[in-house]
Amino acid sequence: MPSKYERILSDCRAKNVLWEDPDFPAVQSSVFYYQTPPFTFQWKRIMDLADNGSASGSTSASGSVSASASASVSGPVFLNEMAEFDVVPGKMGDRWLVSCLGLLSSLRNLFYRVVPADQTLASAHGVFRFRLWWCGEWVEVLVDDRLPTINGRLAFMQPQSSNCFWAALLEKAIAKLHGSYEALKYGTRSDGLTDLLGGVVRQMPILADTVRPQTLKELLTTTCIVTCLADTGASVAKKNVAERMPNGILVNVNYR
Repeated sequence: MPSKYERILSDCRAKNVLWEDPDFPAVQSSVFYYQTPPFTFQWKRIMDLADNGSASGSTSASGSVSASASASVSGPVFLNEMAEFDVVPGKMGDRWLVSCLGLLSSLRNLFYRVVPADQTLASAHGVFRFRLWWCGEWVEVLVDDRLPTINGRLAFMQPQSSNCFWAALLEKAIAKLHGSYEALKYGTRSDGLTDLLGGVVRQMPILADTVRPQTLKELLTTTCIVTCLADTGASVAKKNVAERMPNGILVNVNYR
């Protein structure tokens, strides 16, 4: 039996339209559910965000696909395996989630479990799928490619130079799972790593502890995924700015 994703994709291809997710619509409440921000978000599809004219496809007002939406090397793409992870939180995103996605991108086998590689902007018809760990099992989350913008720029997660949009779409899938983008404001790295990697996440402060370093050394010999990050405590007010310590280490970034 075809999956929900396959049924939606087949239907969009037959009708030559781009999918609009009825369960996570492009409305204000999908961004902020409880609070009311002092501005209105505009939702744009990825191909409409291209500012270099390299995307050969376009979308009519009715949502029909007027041409092949293939992109050149410099145009927007879903995933480029050769590109480095260059994602930033954007004006309203959260650095803790960027840090989690950076770690995921370095674990390629686990990455492709979460982000199926057989997806492109050209063939997706606006529907993308991701697999996330939720309530003790892997679930498939579908999202369309309409993303919230402020003054024409993505409001949340965005690539700096690679033009790869898998991270922005994955962020949307996580927001959908939790109810809104606003819900991610209250998330933690432990929450993010659990959603992305499954299993149990354990935090171990090791500063001024004579036992924890030995425990950490033992964990490195197991199949556990071990990461380290530095938290100076002073970075909270500037959580969307990557602070660098005198030794070159970025604060609140997962290293492994």
